Amino acid sequence: MTPHKRTLTRLATAITVAAMIAGLAGCGSTGNASSKGDVTITYALWDTNQAPVYEKCADLFHQLNPNTTVKLETSDWNDYWAGLARGFIADTAPDVFTDHLSEYPQFANSEVIDPLNQLAARDHVSAKRYLPGLAELWQTPNGNRYGFPKDWDTVAIVSNLGMLQKAGVAKQQLDQANWNPQTGGTFEQIAARLSVDDKGRRGDQPGFDPTHVAVYGLGLDPGGLTYGQTTWAGFARSTGFQFLNKNPWGTHYHYDDPRLAQTMAWWRHMIVKGYMPPLVQASTLGQTAMFLGGKVALAIDGDWQIGTYTSAKNIKAAFSPLPAGPQGSWSMFNGLADSIWVGSKHQAQDWQWVKFLAGPQCQNVVGASAVVFPAIAEATQRAVATHEKAGVDVSAFTSYVKARHTLLYPITLKAPQITLLVQPTMEKILLGDENARSALKTVNSQVNEVIKYR
Repeated sequence: MTPHKRTLTRLATAITVAAMIAGLAGCGSTGNASSKGDVTITYALWDTNQAPVYEKCADLFHQLNPNTTVKLETSDWNDYWAGLARGFIADTAPDVFTDHLSEYPQFANSEVIDPLNQLAARDHVSAKRYLPGLAELWQTPNGNRYGFPKDWDTVAIVSNLGMLQKAGVAKQQLDQANWNPQTGGTFEQIAARLSVDDKGRRGDQPGFDPTHVAVYGLGLDPGGLTYGQTTWAGFARSTGFQFLNKNPWGTHYHYDDPRLAQTMAWWRHMIVKGYMPPLVQASTLGQTAMFLGGKVALAIDGDWQIGTYTSAKNIKAAFSPLPAGPQGSWSMFNGLADSIWVGSKHQAQDWQWVKFLAGPQCQNVVGASAVVFPAIAEATQRAVATHEKAGVDVSAFTSYVKARHTLLYPITLKAPQITLLVQPTMEKILLGDENARSALKTVNSQVNEVIKYR
């Protein structure tokens, strides 16, 4: 599928989900339904890597609640959200599903997920046990809570140590790299050194051909350019950029900030220089595949992908923090939670499962597996210990939390509509079809017009 067709597919999905969900407001149940006897509840998630761990949690939950069985359902990211929307309409949605910060505001506004406040108060479930800042993200302005955190994530630089060594770049140099949007700092110098054209010339050597590159210094993940979690967000934040006038529930986006325009211009510059793959190539092959295939030396990816890189047989991978910009090294800070569909016939059992997922018993199981970092601090330490036992240093991912250099995922209504506007704008900037400053100024006005209306 071409990048253009991929974009159209994403945009069509966004429109479909937004339209379908908008039509559901007020159509849900009261959330008081219950069931007696043996019950099977469905639990949906999109990450197949996490499914085996949550199967373990489901087995443990069944041991503690013999009358309730949890059946897992998985699908890929795009199919997942479109499938949920269809399920809400057809009355076939999963009882409980993994929710995302970009999606739940619209679900809550449309009243297709249950608020959990009264249940949490009744069962004395405290939000204080989670890492600071996570629980607050799942509350709407009216005080209703729609999820309890079960994990968190940041991003880091993934490096091919063999390529670093061959280029004469020490891992410590990458760990301590700096960056600015004007010159790219030492980080751009490292990316240039790691880039190799088809004649064997490196990006910092005379004659390097940016149009015939065999190995790019830095990979590109073009799938989520609206918020730039695995691309530009941390870089932009290190210049002082903020997404919103306040987060969560801001009322004005800052896509027109000149510092973001400078950041995006630098990303385009990296493509022109041949240090980063063109958008078409990155979209077709995918950043992870290019890294594992030896086509890029560095990648920016999230902690949910640690196992993918460390389990590769032909590559020894390591992790470094994002380069320090004018205000230090920053990463987007995101976290998932589980929501209950208002149409479920098994509300009591759903709540027990959601409470279990967000509690220490399940999160310690998840932590021991180290597939993600759980939201409870003790369980996170289990994940870190598991990685350390395997010889994997994950401090690059935890460093931002310790330094309080985390950029919260933007939370507002109308996320699908915002993506419809911003994603293609960012793509045009990276393609060189539009000037970053003027394009971002235009799209910012459009985005702020969209979020005026509920």
